[in-house]
Amino acid sequence: MDETQKQQIEQYAKKLNSNIPEPGDATLDFIVDEVADRVMIYLNADSVPAILNRVLARVVVGIFNKAQAEMTTTGGAEREIKQISDNGQSVTYGDEAKNYLASATDEDIFSGFEAILKRYRRADCGNSSVIQNSDSE
Repeated sequence: MDETQKQQIEQYAKKLNSNIPEPGDATLDFIVDEVADRVMIYLNADSVPAILNRVLARVVVGIFNKAQAEMTTTGGAEREIKQISDNGQSVTYGDEAKNYLASATDEDIFSGFEAILKRYRRADCGNSSVIQNSDSE
């Protein structure tokens, strides 16, 4: 995925949910990259067709919404503490969206979008060099 396509997906996601950070945010970049990687694996493809940019944006928004819902149900005070700095008195909390991506299956992430993605899925024929000629025996 090139940078232009990534930015377009981030802009679509921001239009769908104004609570999403501005394009270029590190967490947003990570989520877009992770979703794109998973889609490419699912499609057995080396790139994501541009026609799927809006679909990927909706998947990104879904991840943010689930992470936000998890944060509000567990409460902000109960979030995972990632780092504590004593003298500087700073506390860094874990990122719910990254935690969700680490444990979610493709079925969870692509829920509702599998039918759309299936149309672009390429057959995995395996490694063609492994296929042997039956006449060689």
